[in-house]
Amino acid sequence: MGDIFKRPTGWYVRYIDADGRRKARASHQPTRELARRYLVEIEARIARGKVGIPEPAAPAPTIAELCERFLCEYSRPRIKDLAQYRLHAGKCLRRSLPYVGSKSADTLQSADVARLRDSLLRTHSAASVRASLAYLNTTYSWAVRLKLVPSNPLQGVERPVAAAGLDYFSREEAARILRCAAERALGGRLLDKLLSACVHLAVHTGLRKGELLGLRWQDLDPDTQRLTVARSYQAAPKSGKARHLRLPSACVPLLKEWRASCPATREGLVFPVERGTGHSPHALLGLPKLLKCAGVRVPAHPWHAMRHTFASHYVMQGGNILALQKILGHSDVKVTMLYAHLAPDFLGAEMERVRF
Repeated sequence: MGDIFKRPTGWYVRYIDADGRRKARASHQPTRELARRYLVEIEARIARGKVGIPEPAAPAPTIAELCERFLCEYSRPRIKDLAQYRLHAGKCLRRSLPYVGSKSADTLQSADVARLRDSLLRTHSAASVRASLAYLNTTYSWAVRLKLVPSNPLQGVERPVAAAGLDYFSREEAARILRCAAERALGGRLLDKLLSACVHLAVHTGLRKGELLGLRWQDLDPDTQRLTVARSYQAAPKSGKARHLRLPSACVPLLKEWRASCPATREGLVFPVERGTGHSPHALLGLPKLLKCAGVRVPAHPWHAMRHTFASHYVMQGGNILALQKILGHSDVKVTMLYAHLAPDFLGAEMERVRF
C-alpha cells in the first residue's frame, strides 16, 4: 500500500510502481483527502499492470520538422541512390511547407490535404503536385509506423492526374545534337569528350541516365560489340535484372576513342562524374548547354528525352514493340506500348473499313 505525506511545498504520495520501484510524487492536491483519492487512482492503474503516473507524451512535431526528420532518417533497400532520393524528396516536400509547414503533424486532416492540393495546382503542374503528395504520403506512412502521428491523412485523398508525356527529339534535332557534341569534343576538354560519348550511347541505345552512369568497362566491349546493362548507378537496373544488348556500330569508334581518355576509377566506370558540384549528385553536367548550342529546346528531363528519342525513332522505323521492351528493360509491355502509336502500320488500314 502507498502512503501520503506532507512537505512544505504540498501533499505527496509514495507507492511501489508496476515496475517494482518505490516512487514519490507531488500530488498537486490542496488537501489530504484529495491526495488520498489521487493515490487510489494511481494504485488502481498499478493493479491493472500500468505505470502509476504515465509520462506526458511528447508534443507532435510540426509538418516541417517531420519532413526534415524523414529526409534524414528514412531509408529502404529498394532505393538505389539514397542521396539522390533525399534530394528529390526534399524538393517535392518543400513545395507544401509554405501552406502546412507550421501546422502540428497530428492535426492535419484530409480536408487540409485537399486544400493543399488545390493551392499547389494554381502554381505547379499536375505531375509536380502529384509527386509532392506522394512524398508527403510516404512521410506520413513512415511517421505512423514510428508512432509519431496517429494516422495518415493523405489516405483516400484524390490526386491530380498527370498527362502522359512523350518528349523526344526529331531526327533532325538528334542529328544536330550529335554533331554539336562531336564538334565540342574536338576542343579537347575531358568533360566535352565524356558528354559526346555518353550522348551518342544514350541516343543509340535508350539507356536510362542511371544505367549510363553505372556502366563499367567490363560491361562493354567495343571490339565484340557487347553491351551488358547490369547496374543503375551502383544498384541493379530498374527491372531488377541485367540485360544483354548488342552495341550499335555507330557508337564503337567514339567509345574506343573515349576509352583512351577516360579517367581511371576504382569501379572502372565508363562515364565517371564528379560529385559536389551543387547539381544533382548524378547529373551529367553540360547537357542543357549542349542542347542550347545545338539550337534545340531543353526539355524538363533531358536525359530521359534521349531515351524517348531512341525508342520513338526505333518504332517509327519499323522496330518491333516486343523487341523494344527487351532493349529498354521494361518489365511490363504495357509501358512499352506508349510508343505503339508511332509505328508506321499503327491501325494500318483499319480506319478504311467502314463504308456507307
